[in-house]
This record gives sequence, structure tokens and C-alpha cells, in this order.
Amino acid sequence: MVRAVKLSEIQGKRNAVTGIRIKNSKQRSRLHLSPSHILLIATLLMVFMGSGIGYVWSNFEGTQIGYDISKLQHEELNLKELNQKLRLELATLKSPQYLEEAARRLGLRAATPGQVILLP
Repeated sequence: MVRAVKLSEIQGKRNAVTGIRIKNSKQRSRLHLSPSHILLIATLLMVFMGSGIGYVWSNFEGTQIGYDISKLQHEELNLKELNQKLRLELATLKSPQYLEEAARRLGLRAATPGQVILLP
């Protein structure tokens, strides 16, 4: 007579008839890493992360430098315009017509020949 066998008894044992080991549950195969493999993986991750951060940083710096150059070019243009306006104002203030008009407003008049002294 054949006795009833529970499923829990069969797991991990061989089949009585065929001799084949019965595995009813799927076991995950564990990845076994040695310390040297872990160190290698950590080192590679650090290298990749460092190169990625370096790449992003260099692009960011390039963009910032481009913005700075654009800002400085705009400032240079403004300063050139201001310089041109100041040169024009200086030329106007040095003109003889302006000086004569300013002297009249202040009550000055032309010097008489006796007031002029020539130095040797």
C-alpha cells in the first residue's frame, strides 16, 4: 500500500520513482561579490559620477563665461557712447564762442592794450 506524502516532505527530496530532485519553489540566485569586486564597482561608480559632474560643471562654466562676455560687451558699448558724448561736450565747452558768451554773462570784457603784459 502506498502512503500519502505531504508536499512539504517532497520538497528538497528526490522523487521515489524517478530519482529526480523536485524543486517546486523558485529560489533567487544570490549574487556573491567579493570585497575586491565591490571595491572595483564602487571605484567605477565614483569615476563615472566624477566625470559626469565635471562635464556638467564645465558646460555650466562655459555658459556663465558666455553670459559674462555678453554683459561686458554691452557695457563696453555703453561706455563708448558715453565717451563720445563727453568728448562732444568737452569740445563744446572749449569752443571760443562758448567761452566768449560765458565771459559776457559773468560781466567780463576784453582786455585793453595796457592790461596785457608780455613775458620774455
